Amino acid sequence: MRSLATSLESAAGERARLGAAAAAGLALLAVLPFLNGLTAGFTFDDVSIVRDNPRLAGPERVGEIFTTHYFGGPLATGKNFRPVVLLTYAVQRWTTGTDPFPFHLANVLLHAGTTLLLAAWLLALGMPRAPSLAAAALFAVVPIHAEAVTGVVGRAELLVALLVLLSALLFLRATDGPRLRRAAYAGALGAFLVALFTKEHAVVLPGVVLLGELLRDGAGEPLAARLRRKALPAAGLLAPLAVFVAVRALFVGSGLVAKGSAFFELDNPLVALAAPLRAANGLWLLLRYAGKTLVPLGLSADHSAHALPLALSLSDPRAIAGLLGVVALAALAVLSARRLPLVALGLGLFLGAFFPTSNVPFPIGTIFAERLAYLPSAGLLAAVAGLVAALPRASTGFRRALLTVALVAYAAATVERNEVFRSDESLFADLLVKVPLSARARYNAAWLAWGRGETTVARSNLEKAIALFPRHYDAWALLGLVAAKEGRHVEACAAARESLRIKPDSEIGWRTLAKVEEEAGRLDAAEEALAAGLKRFPRSLPLLRRRGALLLARGRAAEAAETWRTAITVSGGAPEDRLGLAKALRAAPR
Repeated sequence: MRSLATSLESAAGERARLGAAAAAGLALLAVLPFLNGLTAGFTFDDVSIVRDNPRLAGPERVGEIFTTHYFGGPLATGKNFRPVVLLTYAVQRWTTGTDPFPFHLANVLLHAGTTLLLAAWLLALGMPRAPSLAAAALFAVVPIHAEAVTGVVGRAELLVALLVLLSALLFLRATDGPRLRRAAYAGALGAFLVALFTKEHAVVLPGVVLLGELLRDGAGEPLAARLRRKALPAAGLLAPLAVFVAVRALFVGSGLVAKGSAFFELDNPLVALAAPLRAANGLWLLLRYAGKTLVPLGLSADHSAHALPLALSLSDPRAIAGLLGVVALAALAVLSARRLPLVALGLGLFLGAFFPTSNVPFPIGTIFAERLAYLPSAGLLAAVAGLVAALPRASTGFRRALLTVALVAYAAATVERNEVFRSDESLFADLLVKVPLSARARYNAAWLAWGRGETTVARSNLEKAIALFPRHYDAWALLGLVAAKEGRHVEACAAARESLRIKPDSEIGWRTLAKVEEEAGRLDAAEEALAAGLKRFPRSLPLLRRRGALLLARGRAAEAAETWRTAITVSGGAPEDRLGLAKALRAAPR
């Protein structure tokens, strides 16, 4: 009997190991569909967050990563504190410069690592081997991941998923035994802490650990006894969370949740809705995420104001469908917990991992973003793989053929989707096709046209953007520049002031107003605009540089020199600022 028990335990251990062959196959699946994305450039937010971010310029400025929020500026003025992901970009900037290839390569490798950890975690929980590997294989290739993997700023999603799965796996290894394995436990806590400072939704880790313990193969140990034995180590997972909340509360001014008023309605129209209606729309959008993951039609990098149909009342069919759909998924998870634990685990992970970013409990900075589906999709795909494995009368050959077809179709669609992220031109053109009613898409098209000197095209798109969303302050500011270029100085100044009326703390708005006033010959008004802008943004390089140039042009070289000195301090000694100081000093009276 002892020999039989030992044999069974050994066989279970073998099933729980990923194995070299399976690992190599999954890694290839994760890498191959994204190879054409390696030659893409920096697109959209990649430019400001990574390529042109002055905080990442050199090791001497590393402290700024930890004293500013994600988008730049004092911590107290922001909503997001994500120093870890910024630090990864900084290290790459210091070592490989601004060549986009290494950044894309790092993302693809992170995706491959996450795929392997997903498979390893499912197997360590005792889930059936074949559907677990199938779930990881599907996760490796689904097209909805293109935004997270091929878009450089999607790295935060990759890192959070990788670290959450790593922490969950280390927790299993640390607590599966008569004694706590301290090294593995410390690794679990460390990975969780790093994940939290990568992006906020890593807070789901304790729930992921608990879900795994509730649905795993208990290996003969009663569930209640196992939960009691692991209660203290599980409670220790709250320590990294407490550190994160304390740091955010101290420096950012909020614990886990930023105030909804801090978000702009253009990015998330749900912010303006009452909580019940916002939550109803959030549930409806969860079903949309599920649909886009499994049937990747109409994928888009923008879903801002007017780009999505929303429920306008609680009796709206969308609101009802969202509620009924999520209840059905939850019910299926509960009913399948005993006989189909992989299905229950997958649905629980899908719903739970989406909870912080669903807009259901509280509003976030975006209404819908495909990159947010990265970790939750692992759960959805695990549930699908579990359901297919349980199909009655379906032969092993049929299931393998079905998986092969799905992998080939998804991989081909991913290769095609990667091409959209090749440049801003391709990305913004795709947005106009996918979401023509998006004010942001229209603004992006106008911005590109402005860069090419096509003022007529820029004006047309800006007017459409403002018609769709009249409070689009960036569109008003750019319209001011377009009008000034066309010689319509009165209209230009009016547009710039409208931008600032909507958002008085817009750095771009103050910069635009100063520029159009100067081009209209109203130098006093331009100087006043720069002073007002610098009062709000004293470390704004664009405002400092324009003020330095304006003061020098007005013959006030000493004041210009002082402004350029400030700019040098802010930029860390950029050549442009040193040259500006040199010109001012040469013009100053001795």
